[in-house]
Amino acid sequence: MRRSSLLRDLVNGFGAGIVLIWCVALLVGWMVLREELDEIYDAMLARVADHVLALSGRAENGARSADLLIQFTAPDGTIEMSPEGADRAAFSLALAEGYTEVGDMRVLTLKNSDGSVLRVADPLKERREAARETLVGMLLPSIILLPLAFLATRIFIRRRLAPVRALSAEVEGRSASDLRPLTVQDIPDELEPVLIAVNRLMTRLSEALEAERSFSSNAAHELRTPIAAAYAQTQLLIDEAENPAMRARSEAIARSMQRLSRLAAKLLELARAEVVRDEQEELSDLAPVLRLVAQDSGSGHIYRIPNRPVLVRMDVDVFAPLARNLIENAELHGQTPIAVRLTDDLFEVTNRGRVVPPDRLARLTRRFERAGSREVGSGLGLAIVDTLAKNAGARLELLSPEPGREDGFVARVHFPLREA
Repeated sequence: MRRSSLLRDLVNGFGAGIVLIWCVALLVGWMVLREELDEIYDAMLARVADHVLALSGRAENGARSADLLIQFTAPDGTIEMSPEGADRAAFSLALAEGYTEVGDMRVLTLKNSDGSVLRVADPLKERREAARETLVGMLLPSIILLPLAFLATRIFIRRRLAPVRALSAEVEGRSASDLRPLTVQDIPDELEPVLIAVNRLMTRLSEALEAERSFSSNAAHELRTPIAAAYAQTQLLIDEAENPAMRARSEAIARSMQRLSRLAAKLLELARAEVVRDEQEELSDLAPVLRLVAQDSGSGHIYRIPNRPVLVRMDVDVFAPLARNLIENAELHGQTPIAVRLTDDLFEVTNRGRVVPPDRLARLTRRFERAGSREVGSGLGLAIVDTLAKNAGARLELLSPEPGREDGFVARVHFPLREA
């Protein structure tokens, strides 16, 4: 099967189009030129016929070629035949033998061997009219065909560049975490090396990211047991410590071990979030999921959950950690009251607190970013939420201050659009 070639198709298409347009223009021009030549030769025949009739004495009124002027001068200089009026004076200026132009006439002067002179004049009006009509006949097809040629060229190029647009659209439509090979069909030979190179790059990136995720997941998993053992030993040390200073140091160690345990748990959760792909098409009711998350969260929060099913194209196993991390982030870094709202379009968590500057707000979804906060936390909560949202086709939006207020922080997750 012959492969598609962008260069070959463009060259063949342009060549065929140029030849076709040239042939059409040549055909139309030939038809116009033939018509003008027919008119010229028909006029010549009519003039000959008129003068033959005149010489035979059978000329009638309304001669068909009265514009042809003839003057005959005998050898002794006597003018035996000449037009009347101003046309006669024009003949006196055509003294040179051969063709000359006098005023608006072209004159042919023939000097015979006996000394007689024959002058025949033809007005230039008809010649100029024939030249003008021939030029218009040649230019008119070009003027009409050129826009059509440009339109046909645009349509042809657009169709041939469709694989380029398809490749560009697929690359642009990929998220940063989607490293699957590109699958553009019927790609030209010139673009195939680009497609192969991009797929190889995506494969290497996928392998590198998979190794990083495996390391993070395995490290976090392996650390949980020794951390739990160290924390248990620290608790025993606190119970057995009689020295207040020793007890205080043991309690500080226990707090650090708790923080380390939370960090390991968050790293494991982030590793799991990066490999989750929520591609389901079915709708899930998120209202009961949020009620379960609310039971495990701190008290005093304001929950706005509709008393009806909230159907969203998102898996409940994705929404649960997403909601939990946003609420925990508000508890750790914000001030009460904390408001939680769920609708068909978005999930929103709002808390009071100082305004986060725009430059820091843009970095909050990075790993271990706390935007200058010294509160207890791993700096991974919003990174986990952002990763889960992107993999589910949703979008995380961070606002500070809260719209309509001078302080506060708002985190919104815009759900994927539901199909009509």
